[in-house]
Amino acid sequence: MLSSDEVKDILYSTIESIGKERIRSDTTSNINFSEKYIDAIMAECITKISVNSNSSNKDETIAVLCEALLHFMLTVSTLPSERKIQVKDNPTIDVVIPSLQSLKRTPDKSIIIEIIRNKMDSDKISQLEFLQPNHKNIWLISVIPFSTTRYRTYGMSTDTGLFHSFSNIIKDINNFLKETGDKSLRFIH
Repeated sequence: MLSSDEVKDILYSTIESIGKERIRSDTTSNINFSEKYIDAIMAECITKISVNSNSSNKDETIAVLCEALLHFMLTVSTLPSERKIQVKDNPTIDVVIPSLQSLKRTPDKSIIIEIIRNKMDSDKISQLEFLQPNHKNIWLISVIPFSTTRYRTYGMSTDTGLFHSFSNIIKDINNFLKETGDKSLRFIH
């Protein structure tokens, strides 16, 4: 398996080849561009990862890629989020939209996004329900096949019908924030 740093190097070299400022400008002017950029970046990175890694841990490597790309796209699209949050007596939360304070105050206006890297990660999903009682506001990103209709699940393939396309996640987050009337301050870099 490629190290996390190696995956990030592949991701950021791909982003630089497209143009970081171009991605930022296009995405902030029209959030729908996020889908095009996620598809293009993922396709190029997966090709590079396939060449540089063995297939035994490819799923975990792609999960690392998805997480890093999600963080980048949240930043360039100026969507409010908190990442890698440690909450007392609970597992670390990968991403909270818009913030942990919002999650505590109004869970119906907040999303928890969890990246499923392996079978063991799927065990901690039920623990997230203590923080987010609204199941539809627990979103999962998974490259491993598993079946759940309880949570919104994003994957690389929508063949099963159970998965939403990962390339739509930024648009879906933006729509969620609009629907819930989020007024978080957004910084444009």
